[in-house]
Amino acid sequence: MATKAGLFNAALTELGHRTLTDTGEAVEAGRALNLVYSQVVNECLDAGSWNFAMETIKAVADTGVTPNFGYTEVFAKPTDWVRTIGVSDDENFGVPLLYYYDDASFWSASSTPIYVRYVSNDTGLGLELTRWPPAFTRYVELELASRVCYKLTQSDSLAERIEKKRNKARLNALNHDAMNEPQPKFAPMGSWNAARAGTSRRGDRGSRGSLTG
Repeated sequence: MATKAGLFNAALTELGHRTLTDTGEAVEAGRALNLVYSQVVNECLDAGSWNFAMETIKAVADTGVTPNFGYTEVFAKPTDWVRTIGVSDDENFGVPLLYYYDDASFWSASSTPIYVRYVSNDTGLGLELTRWPPAFTRYVELELASRVCYKLTQSDSLAERIEKKRNKARLNALNHDAMNEPQPKFAPMGSWNAARAGTSRRGDRGSRGSLTG
């Protein structure tokens, strides 16, 4: 079972550094790890379609917002949203919704409600360390080690070795997680359809100016 102290000390062990008695220890290593911890965890959650962090919601359009053009309905994203995995107008996700915008803080579509599966950083999901599989835990440990390596060791060669191990750990975590995905699932959308539908994760940059409310 992952713990914050365990993550910190595993990262420091990779660097050949003294471990901490607790995460609040007032030493350089503790300060460096605490400084990057939240960002590292959120970026690791953003790196995959992690089943342990998955949330499914029914989203109802915001009646106080009226787009000037394009899709007719706007849906505010939850505060725990990290990454959209699937959108459908069917509560059973039998058919993916192909035509929608996925912008920074909202989704847009032409029907309401919509059903969305997304990676969550809620304290009961993605940020609940007891839910983390061992492969994802290892990935986070090595990401932490990579982020603080040079600051604590001033070693370029060690930083490079840690980055390579981190990359392998990330791939291993993604592969393990893929084996736990429900079947059937939405097939990945091709780049041509994604471009037509406006479903890139960065969304349609021009759509920001299309809202009034």
